[in-house]
Amino acid sequence: MSTDKNSEFMERKQSVAGIFGRAASTYDHVGPRFFSHFGRRLVAVAQVSQGSNVLDVASGRGAVLFPAAESVGSSGRVTGIDLSEEMVREIGREIVSSKLHNVEVQQMDAENLQFSDASFDFLLCGFAIFFFPQLDRALAEICRVLKPNGRFATTTWDRAGAEQWKWFDDLIETYVPTEPLPDPADESQEPANPVFGTPEGLRDILASAGFSDVRITSETSDFVYADEAEWWSALWSHGARADLEEIERVAGADGLARFRADVFKKLAALKEVDGIHVSRSVLYAQGIKAQT
Repeated sequence: MSTDKNSEFMERKQSVAGIFGRAASTYDHVGPRFFSHFGRRLVAVAQVSQGSNVLDVASGRGAVLFPAAESVGSSGRVTGIDLSEEMVREIGREIVSSKLHNVEVQQMDAENLQFSDASFDFLLCGFAIFFFPQLDRALAEICRVLKPNGRFATTTWDRAGAEQWKWFDDLIETYVPTEPLPDPADESQEPANPVFGTPEGLRDILASAGFSDVRITSETSDFVYADEAEWWSALWSHGARADLEEIERVAGADGLARFRADVFKKLAALKEVDGIHVSRSVLYAQGIKAQT
């Protein structure tokens, strides 16, 4: 692999780690905690069993890690990793304050897992596989550290539920236009990117990585924000802050203020008596590592 490509991958990782590092103090702690909700559901869907050894990749603030710790019980063990030093620090504090003795967290790159082969019964990854610049390498590492017949389970956002908030993406586009997509007929272009937001695309990703008995299920849940201010604050607490930071970089503080005003106008029109309802649609994917 070329030095330029390696540098590009490192820059992307540093960018992601920076975004989530800046969000770490409030991550999944502003507004309805949808990451925690879907984290509990991922553990349930994967059927994490008592006494298991579990690895949680991209732990964030523990949306998957803490429910997994409950499921494995005192006879099991859960290890969390995250690329962000700040996330690791925050979750480490929660582990200590919760007095959990069967849980640990480390700063680590999912594409270079520092664990022995066949170490884990389950490997879980909530809303992160689309951030890995070298997806094939990350999935190969995930497969390597799983035991034979070990289970990998992950969540992604279901593209089918994106229409409700298309207005938000369109509004971002007016402030920060994206580059045009490459011509699909141009054979000189790199292969198409993996499709994370459809059952078919997600199935192909896991099957291509060598997982068997691949299963995809979907779920939509409703979350309610108290008002426009809470909705806006929540954006800064997770990956969406990348768009806000880019708007501020391109359009300045005044541009970000105008964007906020435009968002608030739209939210006011959508607001119901009890607040702003947000439907989030999720895909759960799981597969089994074949015996060797």
